Amino acid sequence: MFPEAARCVKCGLCLAECPTYRLSANETLSPRGRIALIQALEQGQLEADNHAYAALNGCLLCRRCESMCPSEVPFARVMDRGRELVHSRQGLKEKLLISVLTRPFWAKLLSRAGRRIFAGSTRLGRIVSEIQHESPKLEMVYSPQVEEPAGRVGLFVGCTGDLFDRAALDGAITLLLQAGFEVQIPPEQVCCGALDAHAGNAEQAARLMAINEQAFSASGNLDAVLSVASGCGAQLAGYAGIGQNHADICSFLAQEKALSRLRFKPLPQRVAVHIPCSLENVLHGGDAVLQLLRRIPQLQPERVGGDSICCGAGGTAFLLQTDMADRLREPFLRQIEASAPALVLSGNVSCRLHLQAGLGADGPPFMHPLALLAQQLIKD
Repeated sequence: MFPEAARCVKCGLCLAECPTYRLSANETLSPRGRIALIQALEQGQLEADNHAYAALNGCLLCRRCESMCPSEVPFARVMDRGRELVHSRQGLKEKLLISVLTRPFWAKLLSRAGRRIFAGSTRLGRIVSEIQHESPKLEMVYSPQVEEPAGRVGLFVGCTGDLFDRAALDGAITLLLQAGFEVQIPPEQVCCGALDAHAGNAEQAARLMAINEQAFSASGNLDAVLSVASGCGAQLAGYAGIGQNHADICSFLAQEKALSRLRFKPLPQRVAVHIPCSLENVLHGGDAVLQLLRRIPQLQPERVGGDSICCGAGGTAFLLQTDMADRLREPFLRQIEASAPALVLSGNVSCRLHLQAGLGADGPPFMHPLALLAQQLIKD
């Protein structure tokens, strides 16, 4: 039995918050409907067929329902365990995608062929073509130029950070050093395990968690383990060992201890700010991002989307469930086009690539908020 699932009283308060239910008006595609399905599968009342797989795999895990549930049902944990029950129905395309994205060596290798390999998926071809190949290797330790460091932090890179978000990682290091922190980057760290966990690969996710916890434990006493990508951060926050010591980097930098040492050059521009669901609903760091951006003089950050609206990216959903993802993305695109910002900022690589693809080559450039903050930083 799943004791966490039993905490759901089927009150229905989650329905209006669920993006897939709002699109479909299908009870099966609501949080309480999916929990009921998982309970039926676990009790042997239903078979783990393709219908059950599609219903569970269609959840974007935005976790809006979890953040407002009066019974505090840990919906993401229930969903991960439910997807274990239908894992045998996982298709080859999804297996290949997870294998590629969680293994940097394969991702780099396949990206050299780009769209020619993924001829049937222009989206996937676009993703692998974005991979950066020539970034300098990250060092294990970065020390601030101060007599007494403000503390020591670990920086989580993960499997795709160095491939897709290198500017954000470099920005994170620059900002932390300016704030007086020593930065540790354990070379043994691996993928956070989110993609495997959400695909029902529980054993692989547990193995990756153990490797990462050992890697950061070997770094000694750390004030915090920081994540740059919000999707990774949401997974790290649930780790048994370092979860309590984890923080999203923007939330960490927005604290007075770090914030007092950061000054920025003016930038008279309007920027659109997308707050990913993982940052808003799990890490509760959306306000911190906006707080940091407002420290840049003359910058006009404007949030797009809203508190309970998902853009549809959902990890790999924008590659595998394109119709649903595109429909959810549409309001964001209209809002961005109407505001005509100089930049669009997002702290989640899936969301960024999904929105950027929707706006096309003529749309504004996209950045991680950390990259812009580091660009405008006044260094001592």
